[in-house]
Amino acid sequence: MTTTDKSAGIVTDSEAGPETSLLLNPHEGSTKKAPSDSYHFAYIIYFTLGVGFLLPWNAFITAVDYFSYLYPSTAVDRIFAVIYMLVALVCLFVIVVFYAHKSLASFRINLGLLLFVIALLVVPVLDLVYVKGQVGLYAGFDVTSAAVALSGLGDALMQGGLIGVAGEMPERYMQAVVAGTAGSGKCFIFLNNGE
Repeated sequence: MTTTDKSAGIVTDSEAGPETSLLLNPHEGSTKKAPSDSYHFAYIIYFTLGVGFLLPWNAFITAVDYFSYLYPSTAVDRIFAVIYMLVALVCLFVIVVFYAHKSLASFRINLGLLLFVIALLVVPVLDLVYVKGQVGLYAGFDVTSAAVALSGLGDALMQGGLIGVAGEMPERYMQAVVAGTAGSGKCFIFLNNGE
């Protein structure tokens, strides 16, 4: 049994209930106060970051009709899904196991955003320089698949950093990230169907 200062608001092991014994750090119980966010800037930033890490995937999968037109003998939606999810899963596993405590979350988030920008710029540049609207240039599909894989790597980097940072803050910021991902999906559904 440990003794602590009661005025500091620290719960001793003997006083901890079953719910505090499940916490990773039982000394960070409900006494932690949320920081002031009077204009909701932090919430807006986390919401925007949540939109950001799902936006590239939505862009690629929403343009599946365009890619299916250019590459008619491939199952574009299935290939994109396998590439994106497999790369994101493997990279996220490697990040969590080996690099989560060795690199800054802000570095991973910014690197993921940079990879998203590069991946999203590949397709219009490729169409402008090489494809030019011609059907059946499958080297363009290979480059586009590599851009999807790069986007999956960016997703793993950004998600691995952003979820960890939001998880250390009050619950409303994790809710902002999740609401941002939902908002990103709804935005693309609205743009496609006009609903």
